[in-house]
Amino acid sequence: MALRSPMSLYQYRGHVQTSAPAVEPVTADELRTLLNETATGLPDAEANGFIAEAREWIEEMTGLAIITQSWKLALDRWPSHAEPWWDGVRQGSISELYGAAGWADVDLPRFPLQTVDTVTVYDEDSNSTAVNIASTFDVDTYRKPGRITLQRGASWPVALRASNAIQIDYIAGYGDAATDAPAALRAAVKRMAAWLYTNRGDCNEAAEATSAKTLLSAYMVARI
Repeated sequence: MALRSPMSLYQYRGHVQTSAPAVEPVTADELRTLLNETATGLPDAEANGFIAEAREWIEEMTGLAIITQSWKLALDRWPSHAEPWWDGVRQGSISELYGAAGWADVDLPRFPLQTVDTVTVYDEDSNSTAVNIASTFDVDTYRKPGRITLQRGASWPVALRASNAIQIDYIAGYGDAATDAPAALRAAVKRMAAWLYTNRGDCNEAAEATSAKTLLSAYMVARI
């Protein structure tokens, strides 16, 4: 008798940054002004280090991409992937095993989403195939986080490799320039960077101490 393999409740999602922001949302001069500090007391390199640290911390906490940056999401299988039935070999046709059912969305963790550049699937021998995004998915840049949704009548591209069978390259962020970021986020970065400078060596209470957490609450997406 064929037995269903155990169902996985949580899908593996590998996620790496492939291109960092070209600029920071706050300049060294803006940080020095807030601190009433001079370029001698707080050189550019040191100031920019605190700004980058604050920005990265905020992005990790919220899931945001404040300035344009590139990411790669890797999945073992599509979210609606039916668990195959086994009695020594896969039973059924490829369309039955890998057809769409249930959820038809893939959330892209960093937001706001700008574009989806490539979707690549791999077969069991790790041969890659580029998916035609325009004829397979609708790209939703309105929702936070953004997503790709399987179009009506389309099927999930077949991805057979045991791990990282699907790789999605996308771009997220409010824009290329610091001024593209919302004022509240820039203020949060500035306040956290100032606190990190003033309290060097202790960052555990940074969000609370600077009121940055209050500013960020409007941008955080609640998850179940």
